Amino acid sequence: MTALPPGSPIGIIGGGQLGLMLAEAARELGYRTVVLNDAADCPAAAAADEVVAGSFDDPGVVERFAAMIAVATVETETLPAALLEAVAARVELRPAAGIVLTTQDRAKQRAFTAGLGIAVPPHRIVTSAAEAEAAGRELALPAVVKRATGGYDGRGQAWAATPRGLADAWEALGGGTCVIEERVNFAAEFSVIVCRDAEGRLAFFDPIRNVHREGILRVSSAPAGIPAASAAQARAFAQRFAEGAGLVGIACLECYLLPGGEVLVNEVAARPHNSGHLTIEACATSQFAQLIRIAAGLPPGPTDLREPATMLNLIGDIDEAALAALAAAHPGRVFVHRYGKAPRPGRKLGHVTVLGSNAVEPPPARPGCEIG
Repeated sequence: MTALPPGSPIGIIGGGQLGLMLAEAARELGYRTVVLNDAADCPAAAAADEVVAGSFDDPGVVERFAAMIAVATVETETLPAALLEAVAARVELRPAAGIVLTTQDRAKQRAFTAGLGIAVPPHRIVTSAAEAEAAGRELALPAVVKRATGGYDGRGQAWAATPRGLADAWEALGGGTCVIEERVNFAAEFSVIVCRDAEGRLAFFDPIRNVHREGILRVSSAPAGIPAASAAQARAFAQRFAEGAGLVGIACLECYLLPGGEVLVNEVAARPHNSGHLTIEACATSQFAQLIRIAAGLPPGPTDLREPATMLNLIGDIDEAALAALAAAHPGRVFVHRYGKAPRPGRKLGHVTVLGSNAVEPPPARPGCEIG
């Protein structure tokens, strides 16, 4: 496809905060956006030109959405196969439906990435309590049981220290297909974002170091401060995934850095990623602008990290006093993004990026709020 002219409508499937930031990036690049979401009141509505609201299972809703756009992309992988295939039958979908369907299922994703020769944690894919118990005799314990689909931010996971415990955990998670993997003794967690356009041109963002608590990303920072050889290995894995999948879009590989410098890839998301939010202010082209560019048929933009940065998630509620203290400590260097969501324990309500340092300590927050 030739590059879309300015003003062309780009469809975004999903209306969450990633859709919001995609719509903002599209507007800066001169494109219109149409968001497809199951509810009109969604974060992306604040920046989109149009919102098509309705059930993802309604053919009429999908038809109306597809008729309004020139190309489509996704802001989440938790989408029905029938929806993705219906959109792809009408307009170009970037990334392709098959990539989204592979990455939304941990079992399929693990099989695909391992099949490409990408190093992943020792694991087993199980579909019964007996298989879960057998996995516990083959893997080092403790191990984690992860539902193949549906889990996110620590949900849909359970740890166990015995084979029988893994079988019980499998049952407690509702059975079905699960991935059981050994606990990884990592020195650090980091992510690498790869961009690939329809011509096969690649661009990579520098590695971003991540800190999780209770399965939720709290802090991301760049430069990541990992060995050059490890960064090169992660980049090679990212290229292997992008080329092996035929990706037209962006993908984030969440990685473990082992004490000896080796790299394991934990998960892959073929969409913008929470750890890449700092690219909005810190990089020459943000992860969101990259996806819009590639969807529109433009080549990837430059990914240079212009200066160190730290991104802190705002979780549960937003403590305005803590944000003010952060701004006072880093005058002119603090950028707050609010997603327009109602407060709720464990919910990501926004993020704040601090430029000039990759070692910002989150300020104290009042009870119920978390910054980072």
